[in-house]
Amino acid sequence: MSGSDPKRFDVAESSPFRVLWVVLPLLLAFAISVYAQLHTARDNAPWMEVTLSPPWFRMGGSAAWSLVMIAALGIGLGLAFFRRRVEFDGDVLDVRSTMYRRRVPVAQLRLDQAEVVDLGRDRRYGIRFKTNGYSMPGFHSGHFRLLGGGKGFALVTDRSRVLVLPVRDGSALLLSLDRPQALLEALRKVAAPAPQQ
Repeated sequence: MSGSDPKRFDVAESSPFRVLWVVLPLLLAFAISVYAQLHTARDNAPWMEVTLSPPWFRMGGSAAWSLVMIAALGIGLGLAFFRRRVEFDGDVLDVRSTMYRRRVPVAQLRLDQAEVVDLGRDRRYGIRFKTNGYSMPGFHSGHFRLLGGGKGFALVTDRSRVLVLPVRDGSALLLSLDRPQALLEALRKVAAPAPQQ
């Protein structure tokens, strides 16, 4: 493989309706903001007054700024939910998941300890809590602490079949792929020492 020919591995499908865990609370906040604005508006004032002062700078700031921020946050987080990519380019594994990215050289992976696990049954790699991540039921993206005590970078869309790639720094990559064994074989092929002549 050359640097200009990255090989992409398909991420296991996840229900697109999981994004509702993010979007619905923001829609609720949006609806409450509109209701509060309509309910407290003066009779002679327009229903939505736009000022240059966002509401967090002074009391009684513009509700329009709150609505714009909620809408932007909902759109941004909703679009980020669908950003998932696992690529192998030469000797570097590149994982992109929502707002996070991790690039790991193959030489840093402990491929002899790599395995495909079911996170529901294997307590070593179960996700304990996020340290800097994006998470909802059935979907984990970013940096997490694991039940086994280590750190992990996750792109988990299917807990029943996760490729665990331990890294020499003590962390692990947790990847839900359609064909996890194909990535593992490609990594092992590059990591194998070239035959001596």
